[in-house]
Parts: sequence; structure tokens; C-alpha cells
Amino acid sequence: MFESVIVDQNPHWDGTLYQEGVSRGILGKVKGYLDLPHIIALVGVRRSGKSTLVRQTINHLIRNKGIPPRNILFLNLENPQFSRHRNDVSYLERAYDDYLKLVAPVGPVYCCLDEVHFFPEWQVFVKAKYEQKGIKFIVTGSNSHLLTSEFITLLSGRAMPVEVYPFSFTEFIAANGLSITDAVSLTKQRNRLRKLLDDYLRFGGFPETSAVDLPETKKELLVMYARNILYQDIAPRFNIKKAVDLENLFFYLASNISSLYSFNKLAALVSLNDKTVKEYLGYFSDAYLMFTLDSFAFSVKEQIKSPKKVYAIDTGMAGAVGFSFSENLGHLLENQVYLDLKRRGHELYYYKTGNGLEVDFACCTGGKITKLIQVVHTLGDEGTRNRELRSLIKALEETGLDRGEIVTYEDEEELSVDGKIIRLIPAFKYLLNIEPV
Repeated sequence: MFESVIVDQNPHWDGTLYQEGVSRGILGKVKGYLDLPHIIALVGVRRSGKSTLVRQTINHLIRNKGIPPRNILFLNLENPQFSRHRNDVSYLERAYDDYLKLVAPVGPVYCCLDEVHFFPEWQVFVKAKYEQKGIKFIVTGSNSHLLTSEFITLLSGRAMPVEVYPFSFTEFIAANGLSITDAVSLTKQRNRLRKLLDDYLRFGGFPETSAVDLPETKKELLVMYARNILYQDIAPRFNIKKAVDLENLFFYLASNISSLYSFNKLAALVSLNDKTVKEYLGYFSDAYLMFTLDSFAFSVKEQIKSPKKVYAIDTGMAGAVGFSFSENLGHLLENQVYLDLKRRGHELYYYKTGNGLEVDFACCTGGKITKLIQVVHTLGDEGTRNRELRSLIKALEETGLDRGEIVTYEDEEELSVDGKIIRLIPAFKYLLNIEPV
């Protein structure tokens, strides 16, 4: 029944490896999970490169692990031949049986199911096969729900999640033909790095748009990505009747990234009730379009009551769909630092001092703040410099830390202020995870 589409989707069966493109930083994490029996779940926003990551993994299995190519099955379940049967999970079983008849694999099988959530009951099929042993599953999906209720009910303890974001700055410069290997190459390439940082802030890190030269084409692609997610994924999945309200809220938030908001104020601005606004924000987060950040507090009640900060999955998408007529590079930079901290796995909050001063990011471990980070485009004028330092110093005093960081566009310096050490770090070094000399 599915023989043709299976053969078409598995060109590696003749031994030909895939074109890999930019090697993703999280590929090492995926490789580390391959020898475990657990299901590997790659989850992230659409177009972030999950399918490419699977193909890079297939290359690794063939080239480095010696797995016979025909023991690796790749199925894109978004294909019309599969998706038309999406409400009957038995068709996944049929597809797998067709695969077995086609190649009769001997030994362990690696089954890669791309956009697995297109079959609402996919986990029933995966769990049944998982229990039989001899099959290693790699699944991808475009919503965080893949890692919550479905896994809790049927796959609890059996899955290793890997979140896939658009390109990091390191991956972005690699996509543009640049590799930084040491301090010498960093210094030699500093001017080009600043130019690439400008492009990264303005156009974001989606792999496809990173390969496009024309700014207008980039913008058209990014708007298309956003609308496809809103109208084809979120609206039908949550049975939203007036999808234009969903779009209006998303476009408004995209125009105000790195800003504080409350549900009540947002509701008044977009003419929706606060319950609906809260639900829609949950949908954006589920689809990896938008994230919210709470204020640090020891009381959960205080965290819930406090205003939230909002960040986009991609600054290019935010700029493409936003209503703003002027570019705020400080907000774009703050958003990229937020995403970078998320990639590094930090538990994040923003911090409000007792006298109302704000620090952009508080990194926490075990409920305790371990690092404070401020982000500002430039400390050029005395007023801005004093304000940012005052906020960070006050927060360091309250949290008992002796060091803090300020990420700026290009300032680099180490200051000693009121007994505290403040490091000013250029953004291109910070996003490359290169420590200042």
C-alpha cells in the first residue's frame, strides 16, 4: 500500500549519504542517546531543521556505526499518502509492515518518524513496537505537547527529549561560510562577525532564510512560516473559530518582544478577554512561536501575579510580522541572548529589585540565583551606563553574588564597582560562547 512512498523517502538505502548542510550543535546530544533504548524525540518550531538533523543522524549511523542502510526507515508523516489516514493509527502499522516486506531487515531497526504528531494516536503504535525491542525510534514534532500529556500517559520514562531551535549564532556564521577556531581567527574576523551579527539580529536563524540573499524574500518566507503555524497548526488543533484574533495577538507580541505585559493589559489592547489571551499565549508556547518569562520570586503566587516578559522564537520572524516601523536593536539583542540561554539549558527568570530596578536575566539552579545578566545595545551615554550598572549592582547585593555580566553590541571591559565585578561582553563573543580575554 505504501511501498512507493517508502522507497521514495529513503534514498539512503542505496548507500548514498545525505547532504548534511550545517552540522547542528545538538547532534552530539542525539548521538549520545543512540545507544540507549529510549525514544529520541526532536521537538521544535516548524522549519527549525529537525528533518535535517534526522538525516545527519542517519548519515552517522551508516558512516560511523556501521548500520546497514536498509535497517534505517525514514517516514515523513506529513506526506499526503500518510496524512489522509491520520485518524487511523493502524495505517502506521501497515506502513511498517510494508517496509518489512520490502527489505526484510536483519538486526536492529532505526525507525525515524518525521512530524509524528500528524497521527494523533502515534504513541500507541510507537509504544507497541517499543515493547517488542529491536526497534530504535527517532521522532520529530512541532509542538511541545509531544513531550507532555502524550508522553506522560503512554511513554513516560521511555523518551529522551531534544529541543531544536533555529540556528545559534555559531551555526549561523557556519551557514555563511565562517568558522572561528581560536582567538586569532576571532580577532581577524571581528568586523565580519559584527556584520553577521547585524544580519542575525534582523533576519534570525531559520536555516532556509539563512541561505537566502534578498531581504524581501527572507521576510516573505518568515511571514509564511508564521501564518502556516497559526492557521494550519494552532487554529485547527485547538478549534479556534476566529483565527484572525490569534494572528492579531501574535503580531502584536512580535512587535513588542523583550517587553513586559500582563494578561489584563494585553486583553484590552487586542480586544479579547484575559482568559482567551492566556490560552492563546499557551498555544504560541506549545508551537514554539513565543515564550514568556516570569519574575523571580520565592513564592509561586508572586510569580503568577507578576508581569511577564515575552520573547520570540526568532528575531527575523518577529521583525517580519511585527507592526513596528523602527528597529530596536536592544530588544532584538535581548531576545537572542534569551534564546541562547535557553539553548544552554538554563532555568531563567527576570529579576526585580526591592526598589523596582530590573535585570534582564537571572539564571537559577535549585531555586537559587547563580548568575545575573543584563543586556543593552550600547552603554554610550552616561545616563544609560549608570542606569544599567545601578540595576545590576543592586541585584547582585540582594542575591549575594559578587559578579555580573552585561552583554552589549561591542563594549568589552571588566569593571569593579562597589566591590562587585562587572564584565562587559561583546554580543558576538557572548553568542559564540567565547570567554573574554
